[in-house]
Amino acid sequence: MSLIKHYIKISSRLFLITFILSSYLSSAQVVNDSISTKSLEEVIVTGTKTKRQLSSLPLPAKLISKNEIDEINSSRLKDVLDEQTGIIIVPDFGGGEGIQIQGLDSEYILILIDGLPLIGRQSGTLDLNRIAIGNIEQIEVINGSSSSLYGSEALGGVVNIISSEIKDSLPLNIDYKLASYNTNDINFSTGLITKDGKKFNIFVNSYSTDGYDLDKTDNLNTVDPYNNYTGFIKYSFSKNNFSFFSSARIFDEKQSFKVNENLFGDNNTSEWSSNSKLGLKITDNFNIESDIYFTSYNAEEDISSGGIEEEESYFDQFLIKSEVRGIVDFGIQNKFILGLGYLDESLSRNNFYKNNITQSSVNIFAQFEGFTDKNSNYIIGARYDNYNNYKSQISPRIAFRTKIFKDVSLKSSIGKGFKAPDFRQLFFNFTNSTVGYSVVGHNVVIDVISKLTENNQIANLIVPLNEFNQKLKPETSLSLNLGLNYNPSNQLKIEINLFRNDINDLIDYRVIANKINGQNLFSYFNLNKVYTQGFESTFNYRPNEKLNFIIGYQYLEAKDKDIVTSINNGEVFARKSSNSPSFVLQPKDYFGLYNRSKHTFNLKIFLEAKNDLKFNLRSKYRSKYGLFDSNGNDFLDNYDDLVKGYIDLDIAASKKINRSITINFGIDNLLDYTDPSNISNLPGRILYGRFNLKL
Repeated sequence: MSLIKHYIKISSRLFLITFILSSYLSSAQVVNDSISTKSLEEVIVTGTKTKRQLSSLPLPAKLISKNEIDEINSSRLKDVLDEQTGIIIVPDFGGGEGIQIQGLDSEYILILIDGLPLIGRQSGTLDLNRIAIGNIEQIEVINGSSSSLYGSEALGGVVNIISSEIKDSLPLNIDYKLASYNTNDINFSTGLITKDGKKFNIFVNSYSTDGYDLDKTDNLNTVDPYNNYTGFIKYSFSKNNFSFFSSARIFDEKQSFKVNENLFGDNNTSEWSSNSKLGLKITDNFNIESDIYFTSYNAEEDISSGGIEEEESYFDQFLIKSEVRGIVDFGIQNKFILGLGYLDESLSRNNFYKNNITQSSVNIFAQFEGFTDKNSNYIIGARYDNYNNYKSQISPRIAFRTKIFKDVSLKSSIGKGFKAPDFRQLFFNFTNSTVGYSVVGHNVVIDVISKLTENNQIANLIVPLNEFNQKLKPETSLSLNLGLNYNPSNQLKIEINLFRNDINDLIDYRVIANKINGQNLFSYFNLNKVYTQGFESTFNYRPNEKLNFIIGYQYLEAKDKDIVTSINNGEVFARKSSNSPSFVLQPKDYFGLYNRSKHTFNLKIFLEAKNDLKFNLRSKYRSKYGLFDSNGNDFLDNYDDLVKGYIDLDIAASKKINRSITINFGIDNLLDYTDPSNISNLPGRILYGRFNLKL
């Protein structure tokens, strides 16, 4: 039986069981069910940089609450995001894990903590494994271009992590999770509220694992043992017309690896950031906010052979970001925001760049949020970015929302996004000393290939070198979203969003040469015209306060327009294997861009039984996709070797012992699915237990 049939069979049985349970619980429901009471409005800040009710935001947005984060027993940010409709966690060729939204990879998704960016994209992906979630209040996700507010890296969307703030003085929260592969996750948080209203938050996380090995045929682990520590301190104060916020975050990770008895090494990563924000209320209708942000990311790798140090490499990135915003309130619901920002970053990496590289930019943005009446509102905004190394960019956005019926709202938005080529895409020169693959920036390919050829390390070229004579261009996109929300009651909520992203000069990596050692050499290209389109839908049904169903589905097409045109003209050929004859490829056989699945489906069921006992089941299906061209026509078609679709099924249970103690048990990847050759972030079945103490 195929995976999808197996999945449907499991899901149908689960639906039958939960339907019977829901019928029983509904019949036992008391008259004053809290679900029938009007719930508090959820507030989101990422879409506008001002507080806005989520229900009135005319943009495709998701809000992941602290309650959901706690219920699924997540340890890292990737665990939470991977269960959201329209978000896919994808491993990159460097071993990191990033997110894909609307078919756009992690390079185009901006990750923020309290509105400020994380750095350290060594191979293009900001690794989500380094982000602990024990002190997260909520996670806000905006789909589609947000360059009108956030600039270059927000071409595909924004994920903003909002840190927790204490509500009582001297709380104590201790959380310990033990999982397979000797994985230990420990969280500790406390804080203080003084008599004059000052608030201090302290959070510490320790995470360690023995790693795992999916492929026993070689000497390498899929993930080597590592341990990391996160510390977070936040201070806030507000009095009269003045407010002050400051936070600091540190992260340190150590990992050891061993290839054989003679070759071994260490990877060390450290990160720190400091953020300060001032707020001043000039009048009842006019506020000024300013913030300054410093962050540094450092990664070092040492390799020794026979006890003698053979190679040392480092990656140092530093960023300064400052911004001043003026916010004018025109009545209760209308706001105008005007901001001015400055950004300066530097990067140094031995053996990878000829010199230390710096880049700076100045930006100005404006946005107006208005209501035409109580049922209709809009956003109009734009941002101008002036880079010292690239052409200036203007990124506008317009969004509109209206109630077309009593319980039905229509949302639409259109925005332009851009992403300038980064240091890595231009000047990178990296070879993984353990595995042996290489990643080379576009501007240095000719020099690197020439040297590798002289040293007899290149088996064959896949892309001619003359294609690297032209410079990479900034990427631009036009993002369109059209959504429909149906919310007749607090029990039922249906969301549907259609999207289309047209990207010009998309920068993506591809294999340009094969090396003698059997590994590949990657570099970066502008793909002339690319589009991603499809729709996502979420069905949330809560028949009573004890039971909740969430069902999500995304359909995605992601293709290169030039290839589509060539196929339609009968100019493209394919073959079923390297020895079979070639034939003209039909339009239906063009699969699309790499690492994109056409179908993803998720199901979540949360059930609260008697005596503070809770159960939940979460599952996700990802359909087949391709990672590389295997039949020699330089793109992905149905005759290439594709990664088959798979199901990830998780179950969990929790029991509240008393007011202070809660215990949790669960199994991730219940079906024990693995694919060592293609999927490095599915380690097999994971069993865990968790203990939480709140005082």
